[in-house]
Amino acid sequence: MLRHVGGVLVAAILLIAASAPSWADGTGVGCGKSGCGAGAASGGTSGGTGGGGTGTSSGTGTSSGTGTSSGTGTSSGTGTGRGGTTTPDCTAKPMSPQPAASSPWWGSGTAATGSVMQYVCPAGLSGGVVTPFFVATGQAAPAAPPPPPPPPPDPAVLAQQAYKQIPIPKPQINFGPDVANVAVQVPVWLWVNRQTEAAVTVTAGGVSVTATPELQSVTWSMGEPVDPAAPAVLAAPITCTGESMYVIAPQYPGWSTQPACGYTYSWRSTAARTGGTFKWPVTASATWVINWASNTGQTGQITAPPAVSASQLNVGEWITVGVPPSK
Repeated sequence: MLRHVGGVLVAAILLIAASAPSWADGTGVGCGKSGCGAGAASGGTSGGTGGGGTGTSSGTGTSSGTGTSSGTGTSSGTGTGRGGTTTPDCTAKPMSPQPAASSPWWGSGTAATGSVMQYVCPAGLSGGVVTPFFVATGQAAPAAPPPPPPPPPDPAVLAQQAYKQIPIPKPQINFGPDVANVAVQVPVWLWVNRQTEAAVTVTAGGVSVTATPELQSVTWSMGEPVDPAAPAVLAAPITCTGESMYVIAPQYPGWSTQPACGYTYSWRSTAARTGGTFKWPVTASATWVINWASNTGQTGQITAPPAVSASQLNVGEWITVGVPPSK
């Protein structure tokens, strides 16, 4: 039985060097005369969701969440560990050497009537509290009970798993109203085609997470410099959000009509300015966010790495020519 001295529980830990534990990392086995198991945790099902969040694989985005844990691209989780459910093989063995006769572990017993025992686990103990106890000669020590069930998986970890199953498409970019006649001082309309990706649900250990992707913004870099004399300093990019990302240019816009998402060039794409290509390089960087919700009530958002499409535009100049009236 467990003994207290001066109101303090006396404890000892015996670690046996052997093969790697068969239960989840970081779990302990607590043992008393009545058995082992306090603080112990079994391994989860094969392929469980424990350990660090997966945002750390290639293409994983950053994430944030609400509730008891936050979902980040590298968020850690408390999943089900690894391996199948295993009962630690802990047995009670006599302490060697036996404690002094004055030790409280003897209780009312003596070396003549029995031995002070403690539990020994071949797989080792991590963080467990094992209190030696007296067992009379001929009395069997209690067997170690099975460990408690593993904790539920972290919803943020499941959200990262769902996110990695969602393809993030590159934007399908468009210019208008006439891509063949882009000119300085005339607005260029910019838009992308609507693209949707299906939501993905991941379930493990009674926890379910649904991740839904959404295009949040498109950032356009139009390729021209602020000043051709300093070609390394490019004009600031334009970021379009919401419905402005999808507004298509009219066939014949009025001179005063401004695009919902657009850009006005200041410099022609001459051979000298473009290295002989006669075109300014254009990139459109799409930012997708993945909103997730769990049946536990936790929610969060993951931001995927940008998906980029590229193109080129030949930018000329409209010249007004006066034509005398015909006679």
